[in-house]
Amino acid sequence: MLCLCILFGDLGKEMNRKILVSTIFFFMSPSTHALDLVEAYQRAKLTDPNWQANLYQYQADQLNMGIAQGALLPTITVSGNITRKHQDMDQISFPGINGVSFGSSDLVASTSTTRQASITARQPLFRMDAWEGYKQVKTSVQLSEVTLRLQQQQHILSVAEAYFNVLRQQALTATHLQEEKALLEQLNMMSAKLREGLVAKSDVSEANAQYQNAHANRVATGVQLILAQEQLSQLIGNYQEKLAVLRDDFQYQKPVPGALDDWKNLALKQNLEILQAKIQRQYADDQRKVEKAALYPQIDAVGSYGYSKQSPETMITGNGQFDQIGVEVNWNVFEGGRTKKSIQKAAVNVKKADVQVDAAIRKASTDVKKSFLQVETDQATLQARKAAMQSSEVVSSASKAQYNEGLKSMVDVLLAQRNAFSAKQDYVNAQYDYLLNVLKLKASVGQLSEKDLEEMNAWLIMK
Repeated sequence: MLCLCILFGDLGKEMNRKILVSTIFFFMSPSTHALDLVEAYQRAKLTDPNWQANLYQYQADQLNMGIAQGALLPTITVSGNITRKHQDMDQISFPGINGVSFGSSDLVASTSTTRQASITARQPLFRMDAWEGYKQVKTSVQLSEVTLRLQQQQHILSVAEAYFNVLRQQALTATHLQEEKALLEQLNMMSAKLREGLVAKSDVSEANAQYQNAHANRVATGVQLILAQEQLSQLIGNYQEKLAVLRDDFQYQKPVPGALDDWKNLALKQNLEILQAKIQRQYADDQRKVEKAALYPQIDAVGSYGYSKQSPETMITGNGQFDQIGVEVNWNVFEGGRTKKSIQKAAVNVKKADVQVDAAIRKASTDVKKSFLQVETDQATLQARKAAMQSSEVVSSASKAQYNEGLKSMVDVLLAQRNAFSAKQDYVNAQYDYLLNVLKLKASVGQLSEKDLEEMNAWLIMK
């Protein structure tokens, strides 16, 4: 991380020394390795907790498919019980065979213990609710895949924006440092001339005012740089390397395809928000079918096998193995009107999803148009900012020479110098605005990927 904690004291040698130290700290790093954009994104994929949460949510959504399939497959249940029963009984005698009689206690014990174990298998034969639920889960899995792709695009944009924002603030801080140093030198020079009676006090006051303004701007930019570094650290974790910076020969590149209509067509076909809205509409329709499935009966094949033993044994005790097989039908014929209202509610949600699809299409059309026109405008902006920067530097140098010849005042010199540094800052902002607008244009048509970061990496070098 760059050190920008610079304390400025009184004017003079101490100030010059501290400015020099701050500049050295700004441009030096403990590592010769430069962290480029692709490497920063790779770190973000491994360390960003929000992205990790998105991945875990996607994995959890994929498991829903197995849960839904389970409702259509056989289920096997093993059960067992021990039951102790006591019953008061009247003693009754029954005539037997060959003169042997028996009582009610020989048929049924007043106190008995029954032990039973069984295994039961159930196979759905007709379960419309489970089948429609399974199809809805398939739709939800598709939705989770599109949602993850959308989140990945946003993650790429977030990392790129944080990375370029650090570079932007570094460049602006360097410019403000240069301006502050130049104004300090002029202020010291004017103060010396004032003591010799060669300049008016108002010129020194103007130089001091410009210096104080530059100092405040440098401090504010330094704070913004620290905040930008913290934002990047939040995504990629703590880092000590310098960042690869934008090449000096950076050039504007025209978007391909070059026509707005082509980009609109791409957005209608590939925009992830449109695709997400369409799948959400399908999910809502699946929910309507799930609610409607409650009108149908549920038919299952059921079979069981087990063993039962009762003690004490009586004449009618049925100890031993048993098995049974059959078909079970359950049909909720009336549930107080709840099923009907649930179907109506689901139908309304389908209509809601329909208008959300239309809203997504309109938004995508607006976003791609805005991004395309912004990238197109960036070409003229970059050219204008670069020309203004070069021109203002010439004017600033000429103003200094004319001041030395007595043709310009110090106010003119300071104004020209301020315009030169301001033009340089405008050009820096225009460069990074263009880079981010290119990524936003790709995202508007659902094409933003790691490949785009690799292409932008070619514009970065280590300094």
